[in-house]
Amino acid sequence: MAREAAHWFSLWRSECMTDIQREAWQRWRAAHPDHERAWLHIEAVTARLTGLPASAAMTALQAGSQAGRRRFFKSMAILAMVGGGSAVVATRGDWRAWSADHATAVGERRAWHLPDGTTVLADTDSAFDVRLEPAWRTLVLYRGEILVTTGHDGPGADRPLRVLTPVGHARALGTRLAVRRLPGQARVSVFEGAVALAPRRNAEAGRVLHAGESATFGDDWVEDGSAVGTSQPAWARGELAADDMALGDFLAELGRYRRGVLGCDPDVADLRLSGLFPLDDTDRVLQAVVRLLPVRLRMRTPYWVTVVSR
Repeated sequence: MAREAAHWFSLWRSECMTDIQREAWQRWRAAHPDHERAWLHIEAVTARLTGLPASAAMTALQAGSQAGRRRFFKSMAILAMVGGGSAVVATRGDWRAWSADHATAVGERRAWHLPDGTTVLADTDSAFDVRLEPAWRTLVLYRGEILVTTGHDGPGADRPLRVLTPVGHARALGTRLAVRRLPGQARVSVFEGAVALAPRRNAEAGRVLHAGESATFGDDWVEDGSAVGTSQPAWARGELAADDMALGDFLAELGRYRRGVLGCDPDVADLRLSGLFPLDDTDRVLQAVVRLLPVRLRMRTPYWVTVVSR
């Protein structure tokens, strides 16, 4: 899918697309929601990547031939899809998520039972690897969020379990914890036992979280902890919990569970709402938002929805 998106993008930007090719491109985009999602992603990220020094882009574009220009844009497109730029890593997670051992699709939640007895429940659009090494049991979280219930490592084994992120790791001390990747940071919530947070670049900033606590940390800092009020995150029950949440933040979170683009106009972004909303039917949630707030839905396509003032 990534290569197909790169092909169509390079053809589109090369200014040599025929009417027949344009119709085929539109059919490809409409054939599956993932195609449209890939196209929107590659379009947005390539716009950032083409912020390269003007001399680099102009040298390629002034090569003279349409084929040369097409090769340039295809290179940029592939770079956008596989993670060659920091913008991709920030927005979609580590490029290795594309080949991770375990992954969920948008809107999917799935559980894995590991050989050491550990259970990992992955939230929407998540990806992680499992590394059972002599000294550690390591879960490498590339994207999304996982809920981990640690198992006993078997007779005679005493390997600690940790969840590894780019900013550091969370070591489980006999526990149940959730870890979520965020741009440049990670958030850890502890539901049983305790977790030791270890920022990658500042071990002295580490701290221990106990059951009922949550904290966000970066590669050299850990914020003060906050309370976790339930025995598991709401998404593990198939719900999105809102407690006086701004509509803009609510839709950003809901958008993680549906394909396509979901946003809102700035003039309604600060409206507040509360409640528990079913993640398995995001269309139903949007209709509930319309009933609860003075807003309406503007739908360009089923996969491009904007919430606007009524």
